[in-house]
Amino acid sequence: MTAATRGPASPYAFNNDKPTAGNLLDALSEMLDPFTQIRLHQAGIVPGSRCLEIGAGRGSIAAWMADQVGPSGEVIATDIKPQHITPHEGVTVLEHNILTDALPEGEFDIVHARAVLQHLPERREVLARLAGALRPGGAVVVEELDSRWSTSVLATPDERAYDVFARYEKALEAVLRKAGNDPTWNRQVLRAMRDVGLREVNTEAWQRSFEGGTGICRLAYAGSTELQDKLISTGEISAEDLEVLRAVAIDPSTVLRGMLLVSTIGRKA
Repeated sequence: MTAATRGPASPYAFNNDKPTAGNLLDALSEMLDPFTQIRLHQAGIVPGSRCLEIGAGRGSIAAWMADQVGPSGEVIATDIKPQHITPHEGVTVLEHNILTDALPEGEFDIVHARAVLQHLPERREVLARLAGALRPGGAVVVEELDSRWSTSVLATPDERAYDVFARYEKALEAVLRKAGNDPTWNRQVLRAMRDVGLREVNTEAWQRSFEGGTGICRLAYAGSTELQDKLISTGEISAEDLEVLRAVAIDPSTVLRGMLLVSTIGRKA
């Protein structure tokens, strides 16, 4: 693989150049990594595996994969803006645009992408490229988020939170859809994998609760801060609402249900 050439602007609504990016990526890792690790074991990661991580974010999963594959394996971690990937001696980091840059064919045992394809209008074409990068018997693991902020509040010090998080869901969906995100994609992945010829396709989903200041609560705080102007411009939520949301998100008495992580594995014949 080669480093990225500067192509079209990133379609992501969130921006790794923003001051909030590190906190947002850490929140995603805290919330999602345990189940992702289970799914990668099910996909067949073993010592000696050659792995590709698309949209590596903070790089926590790439580092974990490197520990699994050992010195006889290889992990390549890519991102269109890779500055937040934590260095690890077993991980090669590449700036790479999955929409425009070359991807080798038939070279990887495991290809993983989490919360990436749902942001890309060309998601089906990208999935076909990821499948093409697999060796025979290799597996692609595509994981997407099914966010239901409107039903996420399990305990709160402020009764306004129930309505505020419902408004936040509507505003955030409007912002993401405008950027090309498809919130229904998580339910389409299994069929899309079958359509590109992958076998033994299966989907599992997982979520758990988090207290204020952790996991999804950190995600709500960082995301609502970074996207505040865009969220307000939708007309679905106010600046006052977002202040309530952030206060609730850091209150230790708050409990939010985490986003459902929908994980689909498909294997190359």
